[in-house]
Amino acid sequence: MPAPSSPVIALALCTDWPDPTISEIRYVEALRDQGATVRWAPWTADDQSVFRTADLVVLRGTWDYHRRLDAYCGWLRDLAVAGVRVANPVGLVEWNLDKAYLDELATGGIRTPGQAVLPLDPLALAALMDERGWQEAVVKPTAGASGHGVRLVARGDIDALWPEIAESVAPHRLLVQEFIGAVRTSGQISFIFFDGIFSHAAQLIPRAGEFRINSAFQPEKRAYIPASGELAQASSVLEKLPERPLYARIDGIFDGPDFVLLEAEVNEPGLFLDLDPQAAMRFAAASLAWLAR
Repeated sequence: MPAPSSPVIALALCTDWPDPTISEIRYVEALRDQGATVRWAPWTADDQSVFRTADLVVLRGTWDYHRRLDAYCGWLRDLAVAGVRVANPVGLVEWNLDKAYLDELATGGIRTPGQAVLPLDPLALAALMDERGWQEAVVKPTAGASGHGVRLVARGDIDALWPEIAESVAPHRLLVQEFIGAVRTSGQISFIFFDGIFSHAAQLIPRAGEFRINSAFQPEKRAYIPASGELAQASSVLEKLPERPLYARIDGIFDGPDFVLLEAEVNEPGLFLDLDPQAAMRFAAASLAWLAR
């Protein structure tokens, strides 16, 4: 079905952040410049007409989904059943919501940190760290956003920290990952793709004494120009996804020349549109081309 001449695009946000960020406003303006009507609302809004009558719903700020995961998945499925186009596709998003998807990508040849998904049990965590010989490990819920519940745990601190870990992870399972110290010096590189085509990249350097680079932890953020070999490794991750997304953020650390995938974000990642003056225009053009197919 061809896209309407003046398509209506709805951005799905959340109650805590009910308006587009400064970065996302660039996307809104670029869509409007290209002839689209743009509106937005929290995904939990009582009035769902903003989404049900849209030609395309774009998941851009649903950052509380992990607190109501079942409801979020139900909302996505309801849109799909109603015939509303969603970006990214609902099946791909649901696959991406549980970080155990990293195991599937690792099986497909993508390098990820050593990791395991465990029940909420301190003995299981201690046994895993002993088995792998890890003195430190990153723990986080298998479903989470904006760095929620992410912490670095030393083997000797498990018992003391367990009440806090369990509270921040529940009701999800526990994801335990190898800690790669290069993140503290080189930071994370995020590669942004629109409709399978590389757009731009960002480097996020954690503050002194920190390893987390989510916005809540105020990392240094700057544009990054990847070498061809670096971009090729990030692109190979995109090719392993179950479906081609409209937008994707491929996050990782370079351990020497090797890219170690931390996340392949296709639900609601920040896209750092403020780091490249043409990025929002590329995203808008890709969105309208996606809708036209």
